[in-house]
Amino acid sequence: MSSEYEYNVSRLLAEKSDKLQQLQNNSKSSAAEIDFVKMEIETLESLYDNYNRGMGYFRRAYGGREGLREVRETL
Repeated sequence: MSSEYEYNVSRLLAEKSDKLQQLQNNSKSSAAEIDFVKMEIETLESLYDNYNRGMGYFRRAYGGREGLREVRETL
């Protein structure tokens, strides 16, 4: 299952990876520019991993929340 968020982060990650390749192949690229793109890639990877971890917990806990709603309705 893939959400729009996952799709967009993956797309941005691919774009940044391509940009990094171009910068590394260009002799006129500055080290600061390359480092900045590497930082952006690390950030996007963290966002993607954290989202997947959070959604994994939510998806596993989803069935467990059904019982809580039933208890609350009886109160």
